Amino acid sequence: MESPKSPLQPPTYGDLITVLSIDGGGIRGLIPGTILGFLESELQELDGEQVRLADYFDVISGTNTGGLVTAMLTAPDENNRPLFAAKDIKDFYLEHGLKIFPQAR
Repeated sequence: MESPKSPLQPPTYGDLITVLSIDGGGIRGLIPGTILGFLESELQELDGEQVRLADYFDVISGTNTGGLVTAMLTAPDENNRPLFAAKDIKDFYLEHGLKIFPQAR
């Protein structure tokens, strides 16, 4: 028996499919976290404080720590909006990074 297939969502912006791919690298997730925080703040200046990076991309993905960042950017809250803002990523890594990605002595 075939499983039901869910239809793909159409691209947000015309015929373009926008993709954000975030590298892995353990604790170095601080780097994309910082850059994405800056990007989101610039977009908020243009489109309002309520916007999130997830509003601008059809697909967001990552490997290793990039997957963690992806989850933070896309996990929905009770209103189906991103639970975290990109500015939260840096603080998350500073607070929890060494526990998640222990460094060899």
